[in-house]
Amino acid sequence: MKMYGAIEKDIESGDIQQEPVTLGNIIKETGDCGAFQIIGTVYNSFALVVLSWSMLTMAYSASVPRFTCVVFQNGTNLTSSDTCDVNGTVCDVIEYDTNMRTIVSEWGLVCDRQWVSQTITTIQMSGMLVGGIFWGHVSDGIGRKPTFFLNVFVLGVANLISYFSVNWQMFACMRFIIGLGCTGWMAAPLMFEYIPNRWRVYLIALPNWALWGGALAAFCYWSRDWKDIHIVIAAGSGLVMIGWFYFVESFRWLVSNGKVQSAAAAIRKVARVNRRSEPNLTKLSVAIEKEQKEAEVTKLLRVYSVLDLFRSRQTRKTTILFALIWLFSSYSYYGIAFGVQELSGNFYLNFFLVSVIDIPGDSLAVLFNTWGGRKWTCTGLYALGGVFALLVGLFKFLNLSISGTSLNVLALGAKLFVGAAWDINTLWSQESFPTVVRFIGGGFISSVSRVGSMVAPQIITLSRDIKGLLYLVSGIVCLLSTGMCVFLDETKNRDLPDILQNFNTDNKRENE
Repeated sequence: MKMYGAIEKDIESGDIQQEPVTLGNIIKETGDCGAFQIIGTVYNSFALVVLSWSMLTMAYSASVPRFTCVVFQNGTNLTSSDTCDVNGTVCDVIEYDTNMRTIVSEWGLVCDRQWVSQTITTIQMSGMLVGGIFWGHVSDGIGRKPTFFLNVFVLGVANLISYFSVNWQMFACMRFIIGLGCTGWMAAPLMFEYIPNRWRVYLIALPNWALWGGALAAFCYWSRDWKDIHIVIAAGSGLVMIGWFYFVESFRWLVSNGKVQSAAAAIRKVARVNRRSEPNLTKLSVAIEKEQKEAEVTKLLRVYSVLDLFRSRQTRKTTILFALIWLFSSYSYYGIAFGVQELSGNFYLNFFLVSVIDIPGDSLAVLFNTWGGRKWTCTGLYALGGVFALLVGLFKFLNLSISGTSLNVLALGAKLFVGAAWDINTLWSQESFPTVVRFIGGGFISSVSRVGSMVAPQIITLSRDIKGLLYLVSGIVCLLSTGMCVFLDETKNRDLPDILQNFNTDNKRENE
């Protein structure tokens, strides 16, 4: 560690008289919200069409079109709409409304096979469960950039194969792979570690997911064919892959893994794009040597695993609470999103509204976060979401008199508050884990959350017989999330922790 000692002497002698040597301050010198960050954010916004459409397509594809049961009897045709028999006689033929082509009409998934369509959605979410832990390790092992683009490629290929599916079993296999790809995408955000704390929350105000969800609803209204969605996603994946030639690896990840030359090259490119002078490489060496020295002292310069999330009391509490909150959020969010047919009125309009309702939710999340921080914003939003969802569930379960429009407004309100809370919760959880295990932690809690999104489609099926069940469960779990948020630490205006040794002290650093 001679280099480190020499640099320390330079600092003490006054040759280097600048801000404290931290990774955040080095990134700040190169332009903490410059052209590089803006271009990357815009790119991510457009790239999200691949992720959001891959995730949400089952809201349309698993929907049940209107169908007619036909029974041939004594030379006449007896019919009944949306039932599986005519006067107790099982259908000889089922005819589907040609204005809505889904996997249900493609492979006859009604009556005794009505369980299949929502089970395919559960299979997709099981892929996300498996991928959560796997891709978190990959992202923290080989880097954010290769993990991200590998999953863009996976989503493109899987969606293309889905278009050519010849039966629901083949389609279900592709949904599992798509679930894997979606989790891998989320486990390796390209720009997160280049954007400082004070700007991260404003990224939530960009209604990317909501806009692309609304665009999917509009596309479905225009196309009316589930296959067309997959072609568009595959083509979009090809365009997103072009970003490989622009983006550099996460500077923080490179430093944390001792890749000195690559870290220097990456930060030079950021400075060049932001039209800033190159950072002081001596100062960069100080930061890198400091990270390595602290890691070596505690023998932590090694490959991390999910077990490290449970070795200390602080990380254990953080991991368990966030995992449960994400599980509950995932159930509520995707339950409402995939359960569009639970709402009254026009399917396509409801699909559109369920998606774009997140736009005011995103703004609400930023507004309350600016005032109250991550912790109390999530606490309040989950409480409101729970109350609205419980009201919908009770009205449906008790069959109380209320207009369909009023019920839809309450359901959309529940979606708005749950979505807004989850936005802040996603940021909050990423800020709570040190760099060396940030996406292992994120991958783990994302994986656990998929249990909720796996259960949601099955509850949607049960809600056809037990009215209001979907929303009753949503309300209860949102209120549970409210209580758990209280026990987590605030991260607003605190620098990102980088290694496990300094997890507690790093959380106390001031915003860079």
